[in-house]
Amino acid sequence: MPGPVAIDVRDVLLASEVFRMPRIVAYNRLESRPRTTDFTRSLRAEVRDPLWMITRQWQLGEFGGEDAASPLTARIAYRHHRTSLVALRDGPAFRYDAAEMPLETRVEREPVPFTLRTKTGDEEYNDIMFAVTWGKRLRTAVQAVAPGDLYKHYLARFPLRVWPPGNAAARRTEDAEAQGIHAAVGKRIADGVAVWNAVRSGAHDAWLASLALAAGAQLKTAVDAFAEEVSAAVARMFSQPANAEDSAWLSNHLEYQFAVGGQAVDQQALPVLRAEQYHQGHLDWYSFDAHLDRPLAASQDLSAATRPDVDVETVESFLPGPVRFKGQPQPRFWEMEESQTDFGKIDTSTTGLLHLLLAEFGLIYSNDWFMLPHPMEQNTVCEVSGILVDDTFGRHTFIRAAGRGPETAWQRFAMFHLAEHGTRAGAAGNLFYLPAAAGKVLESAPIERVNFLRDEMANMVWGVEAIVPSQTGQGMSGYEGARPPDKPRRTIEQDDVKISYVVGTTVPANWTPFIPVHAQSSVSEVRLQRARMAGGVPPRGRLLREAKSPYFVEEEEISRTGAFVERSWQRTRWLQGRTLLWVGRRKTAGRGEGWSNLVFDQIEDFAPKP
Repeated sequence: MPGPVAIDVRDVLLASEVFRMPRIVAYNRLESRPRTTDFTRSLRAEVRDPLWMITRQWQLGEFGGEDAASPLTARIAYRHHRTSLVALRDGPAFRYDAAEMPLETRVEREPVPFTLRTKTGDEEYNDIMFAVTWGKRLRTAVQAVAPGDLYKHYLARFPLRVWPPGNAAARRTEDAEAQGIHAAVGKRIADGVAVWNAVRSGAHDAWLASLALAAGAQLKTAVDAFAEEVSAAVARMFSQPANAEDSAWLSNHLEYQFAVGGQAVDQQALPVLRAEQYHQGHLDWYSFDAHLDRPLAASQDLSAATRPDVDVETVESFLPGPVRFKGQPQPRFWEMEESQTDFGKIDTSTTGLLHLLLAEFGLIYSNDWFMLPHPMEQNTVCEVSGILVDDTFGRHTFIRAAGRGPETAWQRFAMFHLAEHGTRAGAAGNLFYLPAAAGKVLESAPIERVNFLRDEMANMVWGVEAIVPSQTGQGMSGYEGARPPDKPRRTIEQDDVKISYVVGTTVPANWTPFIPVHAQSSVSEVRLQRARMAGGVPPRGRLLREAKSPYFVEEEEISRTGAFVERSWQRTRWLQGRTLLWVGRRKTAGRGEGWSNLVFDQIEDFAPKP
């Protein structure tokens, strides 16, 4: 029997250290390997030992409670008040019924252009499409009274007139479509628009009495019935204001300005929502700012409200629903995601930190967001006092508005927040406005377009009529027929003449200058005033002609990129399938600066005629 063997302790320690060193020899990959053409069972990802997965979750600490309960119910304390008053610009407030028309229609609409003024003088030319259509109805009404020659008096007194009345060459450069219609029916159809306007103004009755016709009384009755039929058709087809002053358009700012508010009850002050820079064509909550201490100037007949616009505070219960978005991780483990969002295209550069934060917030904490389906009527302002949430642990959590505090606090942040102006006791900063806005508006091609552009060489701004109204109700090019005349040159017979002196150049007739002038009582503020070139003609469209002289445009409204202002037909469907048609305006960004080629006191090389 062998005796005891001496073992070196260092060898034992070395062997133990070697034995305990981790060593990865191989690894296995768990994957499905179907052996049949049916992949149904393979796609199930079946687990043979679910207890092993549970123990692994316990080992990694996934069963540790975070005290994060799920909401069961939520109670919202809120107050609604209606905005039944509208004030255009700084005018008095008037009643507005959202059931009749959307707010865009009430703000944007303007008189329908049945009549167009020409670019020379104050002579008016009516829309030839309406003139011919109503002229045919007038002929039917007149011939029903007496089939004789009564209609010839209307042909002589109210003929179809088309611009321009010049020679044939000039007509081809202007409104060719209107000229063609006039050539086809001009000698057989009277101007129905002119007759309708004459009946409304009373000029028709005086003219008819001067003819002393035997059937004058019957003819007057028939024409009056015709005018009433046309008036009813216009009221049914178009939405337009009663007068031209009923407009929210600010000519000096090239945009709409209006305000909405509710009728105060028992001296209770309501916030006024003002849209001071509206020109996009669609209204939403972000188009308004809340003015807490600037009430509307209501007229005397609105002092007593028949229906209170302020509701008492109400508490309602709702069931919270989880927020869903495209690409959101599915709550179930064994569920294939749709992959509608490609997260691999997220910008991961040094400047893409916000993208990464948003992706992490949406992918990790998306199950912490819930939505409460709070119903609201249109044209209503909602003020939420707070939300009380009941969770699965039986706790009650009261949530206040995130936008509390003064408007000047830079830490303040809230979604769907209206910017506040002024101070008010108890202002919580949690107002939300649901305007009576049109869902979808069909817009025609522009019937008028003006390009406001800066000309640094001439040190002024130009209003270029790119599209002008035509007599067919459409728009046509403003450059045709507005070409500048040839520069006059003097014929000199001397051979030693080398240069010529040009007093000044000119610009096309559709270019209207706006020169910088000092604002009233100011030595630093500059405004742009409409002017006219020497020997020039007034603008043909309404955008540059409607404002009375002096006409100013604020200098900050025309940036270096310029601005496009358009007039076009707007059509939408409203409540109960009602169709609304009106003329509205839009302002969009321009395409940069331009050069009018306007120069004065120039010396040029003399080029005698060959």
